[in-house]
Amino acid sequence: MMNIFPIDDQLITIIDRLNNAINVCYEAPDNDNQGYPYATGYAQSAMIEVAQSLDLIVSQMREEKDG
Repeated sequence: MMNIFPIDDQLITIIDRLNNAINVCYEAPDNDNQGYPYATGYAQSAMIEVAQSLDLIVSQMREEKDG
C-alpha cells in the first residue's frame, strides 16, 4: 500500500483535529447556537476520526517494517 501523505504530515493533521476539538469544547458552551451538546458531538467525532487515523498509521508503519 502506498502512503498518500508521509506519516509526520498525517500526525500533524491529527494534532490539528484534536486542537480544533479542544477549541470547540472551550468556545461552544458560550455560544447560544452550539452549547455543550454541540461540543460533545464535535469532540466525539474528532476522537473517532483520530482513532481511525492512528490505526491507519500503525498499519502503514507495520507494512513498511514487514515489506
